[in-house]
Amino acid sequence: MGTAADVETTLRGWLADGTLAPEQRLPSERTLIEQLGASRNTVRAALAKLIADGNVRSEHGRGYFVCQPRRSDPVVERWKVRSSEIVVEGRSFDVERRDLRSPAGRRRQAYVLRAPRTVTTAVISEDGRLLLVWRQRDATSEGSWELPAEVVEGDEDPALAAARSVRAAANVKPTVLHHVIEFQPLADVADALQVLFVGSAQAVAQEQTDEARGQVAEWIPLSELPQLVERRKVTGAATLLAILAVISRESSDVQRSLKRVNLLHSGS
Repeated sequence: MGTAADVETTLRGWLADGTLAPEQRLPSERTLIEQLGASRNTVRAALAKLIADGNVRSEHGRGYFVCQPRRSDPVVERWKVRSSEIVVEGRSFDVERRDLRSPAGRRRQAYVLRAPRTVTTAVISEDGRLLLVWRQRDATSEGSWELPAEVVEGDEDPALAAARSVRAAANVKPTVLHHVIEFQPLADVADALQVLFVGSAQAVAQEQTDEARGQVAEWIPLSELPQLVERRKVTGAATLLAILAVISRESSDVQRSLKRVNLLHSGS
């Protein structure tokens, strides 16, 4: 068995016939090398493919484990858009009226808010502070701490828009940016895709005030984030999601604080 494809086929067979069950630990690399007659690099290449496909996961210091099977989508009646029309055209978003029809021939109308794709960027300084921007939003007439955000222009790489959002907020250039997740914060009524990046940057000493935008940017210690959330000083969905992602990665102390305000389950 000389190729990574051969090893991968064998391992997939073990997954399919139950030889390897969900959450079971795989044989060690050395054992697989001996059992399958393959080199270490070949075995690792096959395992990497299974990891990329979500069949196997690697746990540092423990080995490889079989993932739980992926849940398939429920089979439900899918409504199709038969026609659509822009009924409100705004500077930041449009409202679209859609005529929908089910496979059984039923019809209904839906109004959908359409907004451009937007990046939200969480950058952390070397001393453990997160860049946040204080803004007042017209919809709520209240101020809130938010992450830097920018609209993705046309076919622009979202990572470039993420870097631009940080420069616009605090006049700094992020040193590293990682794509984390894409999500729809109001999926039932809006098509407004949000893209979240997490990275690092060199913090500046003082706050940055942008009077034209009516906002103030500050580098806030991670340890203060749970209190800001508890006091409802962070209310935006993208910022809340990013804070949870940042905290889970960066600070176990802050994670314990979040548990105390019931934002994380005790087992996370």
